[in-house]
Amino acid sequence: MRLDAQESDDDDSDEEWDPSDRVSQRDIARIRLANELDPWERWENACHSRAWRPVHRARSVLPSSASASSTPKPSSHNNDPSIDEVENILAQFQIQQSEVEKKEREGFQKRNTSLWEGIEAAIRQAEQRTADEAQRLVEARRKQEEAEAKARRAREEELKRIDAEKQAARAKQLEEEAKARERAQQDENERRANVFRGGSHMWPGAKTEYAHWQERMKYVKEDVLPSIAQRADWRKQCFTAKRAITPKVGQLTNSQTEIMRITVAISDILQQARDVPDHDAATRLYYWMLNHLSKCLIRQAEQEVAARQETAFPLARLIMGLLLRGHAALGDVFMARLVKKCPWVLAYIPERASQDEAVYRRRIGFKTPDETSQAYASRIAGIMALYFACIQTSLESVMASAALPTSTQLSDAAKHIPVELRPGRLWTWQSRSLTPPLVEQGLIVSLWCTFLEIAGPVSLQRYKRQGTKILSLLLEHGIYKKRLGSKEDNEVQHAAFIRLTLILETWKMKQTLVEHVSPGRDMDP
Repeated sequence: MRLDAQESDDDDSDEEWDPSDRVSQRDIARIRLANELDPWERWENACHSRAWRPVHRARSVLPSSASASSTPKPSSHNNDPSIDEVENILAQFQIQQSEVEKKEREGFQKRNTSLWEGIEAAIRQAEQRTADEAQRLVEARRKQEEAEAKARRAREEELKRIDAEKQAARAKQLEEEAKARERAQQDENERRANVFRGGSHMWPGAKTEYAHWQERMKYVKEDVLPSIAQRADWRKQCFTAKRAITPKVGQLTNSQTEIMRITVAISDILQQARDVPDHDAATRLYYWMLNHLSKCLIRQAEQEVAARQETAFPLARLIMGLLLRGHAALGDVFMARLVKKCPWVLAYIPERASQDEAVYRRRIGFKTPDETSQAYASRIAGIMALYFACIQTSLESVMASAALPTSTQLSDAAKHIPVELRPGRLWTWQSRSLTPPLVEQGLIVSLWCTFLEIAGPVSLQRYKRQGTKILSLLLEHGIYKKRLGSKEDNEVQHAAFIRLTLILETWKMKQTLVEHVSPGRDMDP
């Protein structure tokens, strides 16, 4: 209190406040608090004072001489019940206090033990998690290293494989280039030496013929057909003739009687057109009917002859019979349509130049731009069979089926047959087809099979030794040395190559083609 009063006086007396005074006051307050007892200690001290207060009072009233007696008493308070009571109370209190302290110690120990157990468990869990994480990282690292090693090995193997493929491709390319150079040199040597008979001079002649027949076809398409379409009366007469001609071509068989009947019937239809008083009308009507007849004949060749080669012979006799009966223009129109549909009849294929694929395929006889090679080869073989049947047909046999007047001489009637449909074309076709570039075409193998099956016997009979030489050349150089056909083999060429090999080897062994010739060369009664 005096300190506070003093401090209060100091505050009143000092006009200026010093911070050090506040620090001193705080320190003094802390000292005072440190000297004060907490509630537990005050309670314990109060209990202790109350317990000992009776003892102190009892001791203060004892006679002073008691302390100086010679015989000490066993207890100074044995006879005082209050002292015993106090001692009992103190003893009970101490026991209770001991029990409380024991319980507190036990509780503390339990809490402490539980706390440490929790801490240790947490530590163990953390250590376990750390160990597991370390193990997982080690395992992940191991797997990653294995994956990287595997990927590295795979990359190395892939690089080795790519390198090996590149080397193999390079080696193959070099080999193919060497073979190509060798083939080119060989082909050039063959051209110069004329290994296949004919020579390069035959190609310009075939090209000239092709241009000629293109012009003849142009006349029919651009002059005859448009003029008929503009005149209703002409158109009606043409359609009447068309309805009469078309079924007759389809009814044709190899019977001599049927060939004669149909030849005479069609000849009469054509003659009706020629007998029209108007010369211009007669010419246009006649050429229109000849064009339609040629289309029917070629269509029959594409369909029926392609399926059955023997059906080419009666069609050929019909054509040759009409020519012998004086319809010479039929040879002109028929050859023009043949060349348009199948330039192979001239042993010629037009040059492509700058034409696109679709236009060029149309020029060499494809019906549609997307027609398959197999279908194309079948159609061309049918047309070629009809052509070969025409040029190998004996005119003496046709005389009997053409119903010519008895006074007609064969030499006179044969004047109406164009050169392109005469037997001399057998040699022309063979020599041209064995001359580059035609000999390098894949389809030529199939056409040679058709030639030998349709006209082979006649060619051998007509050309004898020269015909034998050309077949020997074809077998030795074309088949065994594989100089016939395209270098890029396909299914059509492969099958035809086997077929041609069988025909030529049989011929070489037996010196005859009878086993492989198509039936139908002789007419039925």
